[in-house]
Amino acid sequence: MKYINKEDLISIIQERLMTESVALATESTLDENTILDDIELKAIDLVISYISGIYNHAEIFAATPIRNGVLVQIIASIVVYRSVKRNAARKVPDDYVELYKEAIKYLENIQSGAMNLINCPKLTTTEGTSVSPVWGNNTNKDFFI
Repeated sequence: MKYINKEDLISIIQERLMTESVALATESTLDENTILDDIELKAIDLVISYISGIYNHAEIFAATPIRNGVLVQIIASIVVYRSVKRNAARKVPDDYVELYKEAIKYLENIQSGAMNLINCPKLTTTEGTSVSPVWGNNTNKDFFI
């Protein structure tokens, strides 16, 4: 795995349950690590889509990644949810659905600026100042200038 490791996943789900979630992989040509790697890469892409306007995702997810506890928790929660969900033979327990919803809520908070990622580089302009998201309200309810 690129950003998280097995211990990060085990902090959320018991190792036995994680192994059972990807147990169908042993019957196919893919092994457990390949499946988890694929799920993690897709989770990282989701995280990048949320943080790319504020944080320098190329540095955070470089060959030597900058590990942040919040991002580790978010990515691990998404990986656990998706690995349990991939086994269509059973319904996803509510605990894992709540983990996923919480991870998405954290990403939305990061994107809106309500949460900051400590020790993660923000995007900077050529002058070295941080890039602030452009936002505003262009409605004019009273129709005057």
